[in-house]
Amino acid sequence: MKSVYYKLMTLTALALLNACNYLDVVPDNIATIDYAFRNRIEAEKYLFTCYSYRPQIGDLSNDPAMCGGDESWQFYPVSNVFGIYTSARIGRGFQTSNDPILNFWDGGQGARSLWQGIHDCNIFLENIDKVRDLQDYEKTRWVAEVKFLKAYYHYWLFKCYGPIPVTDVNLPVSASPDDVRVYRDPVDKVVEYVSNLIMETVKDLPAPNEIVEGTEAGRIDKLAALSIRAELLLFAASPLFNGNTDYKGLIDRRGVQLFNQTYDPNKWKIAAEACKEVIEASQTYNKELFDIVDPMASNAPEPLKLETVYREAICGLWNKELIWGSTNNDWNTLSRSSHPRLMRMPTILNDINSQWAPTMKIVETYYSSNGVPINEDKLWQQNGWYSNRFAIRNDPSSGNEIYYVKDGQKTVNLHYNREPRFYASIGFDRGIYYGSGYYDFPATVKHCEFMNTEYSGFQGGAQYSPTGYAAKKMHSFKCALTATSSRVELYPFPIMRLANLYLMYAEALNESEGPGNDEIFTYLDLIRKRAGLKGVKESWRDYSLNPNKPDTKDGLREIIHQERTIELAFEGKRFWDLRRWKQIGELNNQPMGWNVRGETPEDFYRVIAVAQQPVNFTIKDYFWPIKETSIVNNRNLVQNYGW
Repeated sequence: MKSVYYKLMTLTALALLNACNYLDVVPDNIATIDYAFRNRIEAEKYLFTCYSYRPQIGDLSNDPAMCGGDESWQFYPVSNVFGIYTSARIGRGFQTSNDPILNFWDGGQGARSLWQGIHDCNIFLENIDKVRDLQDYEKTRWVAEVKFLKAYYHYWLFKCYGPIPVTDVNLPVSASPDDVRVYRDPVDKVVEYVSNLIMETVKDLPAPNEIVEGTEAGRIDKLAALSIRAELLLFAASPLFNGNTDYKGLIDRRGVQLFNQTYDPNKWKIAAEACKEVIEASQTYNKELFDIVDPMASNAPEPLKLETVYREAICGLWNKELIWGSTNNDWNTLSRSSHPRLMRMPTILNDINSQWAPTMKIVETYYSSNGVPINEDKLWQQNGWYSNRFAIRNDPSSGNEIYYVKDGQKTVNLHYNREPRFYASIGFDRGIYYGSGYYDFPATVKHCEFMNTEYSGFQGGAQYSPTGYAAKKMHSFKCALTATSSRVELYPFPIMRLANLYLMYAEALNESEGPGNDEIFTYLDLIRKRAGLKGVKESWRDYSLNPNKPDTKDGLREIIHQERTIELAFEGKRFWDLRRWKQIGELNNQPMGWNVRGETPEDFYRVIAVAQQPVNFTIKDYFWPIKETSIVNNRNLVQNYGW
């Protein structure tokens, strides 16, 4: 940990989003702490300095969860002109202890040091009383915000590194070399500290309806703070942190064991109570699952209206489902890299490119139209659709299928008879693409063509989808494309939305009480209803080869895990879920997609590996390595397992 210094860090400039608040840029010519807190204006700049360290959640390059897992893959650039996203290097197994990728500990490789962020938060808290022209009510709020940020930065480091040093106050300038060689604190102590600090802030934070959208959007409120605490406690209850014997050897020089070795089922109960507290509070502030049909889609057929509702739950500006939105990610690149070309766009070939592409694994994870996994759907098995899911269907689309597949066109069985979230989330070859400036169905509505040299697909050295799919869900249906121009809609990336809280609560209840608690199904079924599906029990009873699956804790756990993967796909949650569930081995499956160089249906619809070499993740990859030089400089730090 660095000792106190008196030169402020230059604030990283935050992109200006229309209708969203982005915290101001602080000049780098402030010489002393006293100057920084001489009046309200300067102190507010320091407040925004504390905010500036927020991890860029939803940023394709700098959020490890966006490209570091198994939901997506990026094309291999043919030159230095098109680089790969920094986070994709984690997904390709390139992490190293010499110079860690996205090094949130020291700063570097796409990340800022969160210890520096905590350090600046402490400076703010130590000096805010010096400001003479600051109203008491405003000071109270600012202190609560900065305390939350300090807790949040500890939490993010905890997710990345496991046990970390708790840094409640900065070390004095007079600290000896031995004083600054801090130890890592055990998991349970870190969780307790972060949880308590967040609760300390809640009473003084504004309510969601007190946040001024035009000037304060993105700042923390009571509900967002409680939701992050609930997520923290869910992590603490999960296998990675709750009785993890794989890390029994992580013991520091004092002989302190950093991971608890005894599973505590009560942690799930604590997590469930925290989730329920947020859900009940959300009702007070009129938070609900988003269900509003946008006026631009008012004349669309019902299946297409349902698609737009689900997409706008993620991409709609500050909608009623959003609990906390990120305002410091590169939303422009996210939208353009998830959107396929829907026509020939010769002058802006690389502007819209779908290079951040869903893998075959996530495509197969979505349910059937009956709301159960395709490998256990009775109709899929009886009709041979599952065993022949990669085969081209003989009959062209007809009837209601024309809302999903271009009328008269053919595609593979895998793309038929799927749930509405599949069609709202995945752009596929010959699939209907409602929106993007084309709303008159069927007269003007576009569709994808992903085969070699076609407008959605591979075109020479251009950027393209390496899997033959596009992440439709992650850009607004109100984006606009023409042959020569493109305009993407901005939105705050959902750090937390209500559907996630419902799934967290259902998971914690199942682990603590089992399927006998009907509230589990209440909240799962609310999410499924919005998605156009029947409830869990009804769907499994009527359509699944395993009708009793929801009746056991293990069976319901599998259902909840798959429901989380589907509902929260591409939102940066699965990356962390696989870690906290201790299921990182699932990442070792070779990422697959279609043969995008194929020029005929028979050649294109071949499932091939899209990685140049297999990726092998092991137990060491649950956590980031601490940079080797940091270990050398502080002999009291113990390196994470395997690094």
